Amino acid sequence: MKKKMLKQKLDRLWKVGKKDLDRILKDTSHLVQKGEDYIKEVSKKGEENLETMVLALQREKLYYELGRSLSSLSKNKWAKSKKVESSLAKIKKISRKIRRLKK
Repeated sequence: MKKKMLKQKLDRLWKVGKKDLDRILKDTSHLVQKGEDYIKEVSKKGEENLETMVLALQREKLYYELGRSLSSLSKNKWAKSKKVESSLAKIKKISRKIRRLKK
């Protein structure tokens, strides 16, 4: 007799508890999905920022190399130098990439 009453009480509690657990599970799944989306978004932005910084550093290095090349040449040979032309082309290419990433 006591076992039946206990079983009935447990069944009633389980029905109420099951509804609550299902609701909590649904809410938790929704929050986890939101968290995943946020982490993906932040990660993508961080990756873009990192790539922009790397490109900016490469551009600065090219500016440095361009300055070294120009300082070793006389002024009338600047326009004819292949080293200067290639450095300027690389700088322009990197600058375009940076602008594209910032948009």
